[in-house]
Amino acid sequence: MIKFFREICFLVVIITVVPSVTFSAEINPHEVATFASLFKIKNMKVARNIVNEIKKKYGIKDVTKERIIDALAKKYNTSVEQLQKIEPIMINIGTLAPANTPWIKDAIDTVIPFLSWETRGMVNAKIYAGGVMGEDADILRKMHLGEMQGIGATAQGVMNAAPELAVLNLPLLFDNYNQVDCVMDGMRGDIDNIFEKHGYILVGLIHTGFFYMFTKNDVTSVEQLKQQKVMTWFGKVERTYLNELDIKPIPIAVPDVLSSLQTGIVNVDTAPPVWMLGVQAFLYLRYFLTPPLFYSPSAIFLDHNQIEKQGKRFPPGFSNDAIALFVDFMRMYEPEWRSDIVAFEKQSIGAFKKEGLRDIPISDSDMKIMEAAAKATAEKLEGDVYPAALYNKVIQQRDMCSPRKKR
Repeated sequence: MIKFFREICFLVVIITVVPSVTFSAEINPHEVATFASLFKIKNMKVARNIVNEIKKKYGIKDVTKERIIDALAKKYNTSVEQLQKIEPIMINIGTLAPANTPWIKDAIDTVIPFLSWETRGMVNAKIYAGGVMGEDADILRKMHLGEMQGIGATAQGVMNAAPELAVLNLPLLFDNYNQVDCVMDGMRGDIDNIFEKHGYILVGLIHTGFFYMFTKNDVTSVEQLKQQKVMTWFGKVERTYLNELDIKPIPIAVPDVLSSLQTGIVNVDTAPPVWMLGVQAFLYLRYFLTPPLFYSPSAIFLDHNQIEKQGKRFPPGFSNDAIALFVDFMRMYEPEWRSDIVAFEKQSIGAFKKEGLRDIPISDSDMKIMEAAAKATAEKLEGDVYPAALYNKVIQQRDMCSPRKKR
């Protein structure tokens, strides 16, 4: 059943949902512009791609007037009116992402309105942002209990749900977002399979972002860093790496990070700039080290069992197509969503500097220490957290996409 979700969502091959349709669509620039305006899509290339795929897959002549739910009703020999008599599919999604950041804004402005509009309210999603549902581990438990259906996960949630993907969080693995995107897109089938194996449907794969080490004190060396109160929050990779640097980190739950910085329980936090700005944590720190130490994806995924239960209310197969619609759109919209996060990350760093935060370049000698610790971390976790074959494939894909930066 889960495999079905994955297979119908590959965008490389266009699968026709309504077999009787042989319609060959033409793309009208005005139609693309109207569609983009309707769902606040800024990148016209992304909007055109989505319009093109919708017209091909569902046989729709004008995407600004027709809805996908009408094509699905026709496929299942029913009417929209009959479908609307059934209790809609509701997808409650919890996340640690703060409000007013691209993680939430793009979902609220674009993804959720698209899903609701195209299904005439038969599939709805609601975002619970800012950790109101707890940490990622708490949200995953609520998913298994049927209280939530999905999560917008940080590294913490991804590693809890699909431990093998900790491979993407290894320290100093990526130099830039070109490498990241190339690996995530080039290995999308592998990543889908990993989530599927653990009982989840991967909907979207965007960025949590690069993680910088923010400090309250002027730390210019690894030796000085060892004297600080360094927190750890996002899992085994981070803890292992800090231990390899001979740093004994202090575990802090994400909802407690701000208060821990305020009270001085910790004075070093490794986190993405967008999050630091979103929760105003940067106000308690004065420096950040460059380059960043980690990269973390953000994954939006659903609990298969919870979705399947809701799907039993509908004609057999209908919920499969409804969720496939969600996944298809997310896959096509990902380039813009990722771009928004990267742009906001740059703006966040610029805002930090305006507020007086200073970036401290890691010296060549300390970088060698950090790289050695990163290598030791990868070796220690290989075979324990992720298989060697997966690690080797990530490295191969990364190096094929972009050569490593020479330090």
